[in-house]
Amino acid sequence: MYKLLACIYTLLCIFHRGYAQEADNVLRPFILQSATTGIFSKQQENAQKSFPAYVLKTDAPLPEGVVIRRKLSANIFIVSVYNASAKKILQDNSAVFVPANDLWKLSPALLSNIPDERSTKWMSLLVGVSSVSLFEKQHPSVSIKTVESSVHALALQVAGAWISNALSDTNIIFIAEARKPFIERELTGFDLSANRVNKVHRVWPAINGNGLTVSIKENRMDTLDIDLKGRYLYSSSASGSVQTHATTMATIVVGGGNTFYTGKGVAWNASVSSSDFANLLPDKLQELQRLKVSVQNHSYGVGIENYYGADAAAYDAQTLQDPVLLHVFSAGNIGTQSSTSGNYTGIQGFANLSGSFKMAKNIITVGAADSFGTTAPLSSRGPAYDGRLKPELTALGEDGSSGAAAIVSGIALLVQNAWQKMYNVLPASAVTKSILLNSADDTGPVGIDFISGFGCVNAWRALRTIYDGHVVQGTVSHSQTVSHNIVVPANATALKITLSWTDPPAQANSYKALVNDLDAELFHPSTSQRWLPWVLNSASSIDSLQKMPVRKKDSINNNEQITIDNPIPGMYELQVKGFAITGTAQSYAVAWQFDTLSNIEFIYPVKGNNIVPAQNNTIRWEGGTGSTGALQYRLNSGSWQNIASGIDLSKRFYQWQAPDTIAALQLRMITGAKEAYTDTVSLSRLLLINTGFNCTDSFLVYWQRAAVDSYRVYRLGQQYLEPFATMSDTALIQYKQNNPYTYFTVAPILPFQTEGLRSYTFDYTQQQVACYISGFIADPSGAASARLTLQLGTTFRVSRIVFEKLSATGFQVIREITPITTKQIIADVAAGKGLNTYRARVILQDGTSYYTQPENVLIFGQPYYVFPNPVRPGAPLQFMSEDTDETEFVLYDLLGRKLASQKINGFINRIRLPLLQRGVYFYTVLKSGTKQLSGQLVVD
Repeated sequence: MYKLLACIYTLLCIFHRGYAQEADNVLRPFILQSATTGIFSKQQENAQKSFPAYVLKTDAPLPEGVVIRRKLSANIFIVSVYNASAKKILQDNSAVFVPANDLWKLSPALLSNIPDERSTKWMSLLVGVSSVSLFEKQHPSVSIKTVESSVHALALQVAGAWISNALSDTNIIFIAEARKPFIERELTGFDLSANRVNKVHRVWPAINGNGLTVSIKENRMDTLDIDLKGRYLYSSSASGSVQTHATTMATIVVGGGNTFYTGKGVAWNASVSSSDFANLLPDKLQELQRLKVSVQNHSYGVGIENYYGADAAAYDAQTLQDPVLLHVFSAGNIGTQSSTSGNYTGIQGFANLSGSFKMAKNIITVGAADSFGTTAPLSSRGPAYDGRLKPELTALGEDGSSGAAAIVSGIALLVQNAWQKMYNVLPASAVTKSILLNSADDTGPVGIDFISGFGCVNAWRALRTIYDGHVVQGTVSHSQTVSHNIVVPANATALKITLSWTDPPAQANSYKALVNDLDAELFHPSTSQRWLPWVLNSASSIDSLQKMPVRKKDSINNNEQITIDNPIPGMYELQVKGFAITGTAQSYAVAWQFDTLSNIEFIYPVKGNNIVPAQNNTIRWEGGTGSTGALQYRLNSGSWQNIASGIDLSKRFYQWQAPDTIAALQLRMITGAKEAYTDTVSLSRLLLINTGFNCTDSFLVYWQRAAVDSYRVYRLGQQYLEPFATMSDTALIQYKQNNPYTYFTVAPILPFQTEGLRSYTFDYTQQQVACYISGFIADPSGAASARLTLQLGTTFRVSRIVFEKLSATGFQVIREITPITTKQIIADVAAGKGLNTYRARVILQDGTSYYTQPENVLIFGQPYYVFPNPVRPGAPLQFMSEDTDETEFVLYDLLGRKLASQKINGFINRIRLPLLQRGVYFYTVLKSGTKQLSGQLVVD
């Protein structure tokens, strides 16, 4: 009781000294016997056992014998005290030092919604522990789904009541609910030029991801998709469920472009694997390394979680364990919502990243933008729970941030591929990050912001950074300063420098995730001028979060950026300072770039791109800031024609409605005395390709005719489309034994051997087209005629159709039809009494003929027909009846003995006869027991 009164007195003193707000917001939930802890009687009783936890507020250094269990702010801690002298120091020198309950172990979301101690509802949890083996020993009945040993994190499934009992376990230091992940929508618009990927494909065709592997963590993609053909690697961690969204993500990252040009992914030659996102912790590193995964894409979320969870710490730890592995996450599609917990509770339109794992420091989170770089309203925004800059990048994602993350994953593979080719080793993830963040195009408000981060990813500038040699790496120790020289030439503008490092994981639930604090500062020796990185205001109000960045020391981010709009030419010195480093040293990477005034380079179109006639096409370029230009075009190397003058080049795009024709096209931009040209590209429409026929031994595919002299036919090989034939005709006939391929496409060849837009690739066997003859039927049509119906598989090269009738001397022509303009041919022909047999013949232009099977038509001159007569011994007898109701066929021998009888139940009936000797027999047809017909049957 005395201790309780002392605690209450201490708290009252705190409130009177002006700490009321802080106590309410930070301290109160964790003070022993706080009102929020009423259901935790067991943990209250055990809170003051051998090494109790305390809520501590102090600005003084902590004495020996004190272990920080959790940091709630810069000077508020949950601590355990291991000796009496340390406890005495804290009591005498701290603003607050009171016993703590165990609620500090809960995530903010779980703290606000604690399950009842009697709850039987099953929950998925992420739990942080001091010792995994001790947990397994103390909780043998708990179902452990995943273990992440690097940060001692566990994925569990338990009843809700377990939490109240587990809180008192001193081995447990963190508990959060693992919410069910959901995909963050699919991408409907896909344009490689929006993020300059098409320019990379044109300038560096060998940089395509070859030899690298990306993992798509969600449900499994369709591994039989032809855009992924031959490049899927099986993983033991793959989901059993196949989902279209995963296939779309895989196609964006590594699609081979086999289906259509929109199916060509960013790193189109890389391999792809799959991993189940039901496990929110990182995949086993051993499995990722076996597959040689260097990038993993995560296009899913669980809802707003504003805290640094065990999953975030695990991803940071895994990146530290595998220095080249880069995790790319979608930011989310809940950009208009607000958080219900954490530092930014209730602030609409900010701090709404969809998952605590996206709070990791060593990953890249990606927001969604339109094709002009404008961030989508629903794209989730930062900051991270501790004020860090999030998302780091945006990319094209017109229907959500899923596709945006996939694009960045693909570009990361290209960066790794280029670096590996140049240095024969994969880059550290900090190198990849510094390149991607530094080369991004600033969008939205000037400079960094919590909406688009460092900007919209730019693949072409990223690879230029590597080939220009604008990347350095280094290590820095505590209190050490390392300098790097950067030379800026004359006529340069927009200098940008980014420092990135892979930071050690923080403890789950830590108030600030940054562990090692590096500081970047740019110095110009000639003028002694200095520039600090840009830092955003992360105070918890909309006004603060919307403020422009200012130059100052950055103490929370592990990515720092310095820019100068108009740098003075000469040498600059980038100083990297080790302000606070826990280990021996921290490695880092620096990337930089600058523009050159009035230097214009077209981004779209480039060789291999197509301009669509009579539609708006977005022409893109880089450079030319602050000037205007005139855009022109010409067809087939003819005269130049003006499109528009006075174009503001700083917008970097112009929408042009191309002429309605097919041609080889070239564009140019004129600005002052300078001219910039595009490659010669195609101006063409999509050709439709179809199956002509699919016969047993051969097949035919054909396509629309265009105003060109030739076409190039492609077939799908082991992994990609391969040129098969160039021809002037609009049809391809092949024998199957010589050409076992089934997927084909075609492209027109324009002047100067410019290839036009390829058609959709299709499987000719799947169009439900048979050989030339799909079907033939013959039916009675009146008392003396028959209707013949022929269904063709194709009319291609069909010269005429001939209908024939069987006579005593063989089949004779009775009707000829030409020309053939439809697949269904109907003819009414004469028919005699009794059985009439017809067939059809399809005659091609080269004289080749195809015959149908014969079809019979019976014209009844009498009510019943029995045939054949004579009939061979053992052969079947046919009976035709105009009326089948209550009809019976009966067979007798010459002595009147009944040999067989059968009920008639159809228009044509097979009579089952016994094995008869040669001779004469008699039959009778009865209807309702009354004789209708009798006759002789000869067996011969």
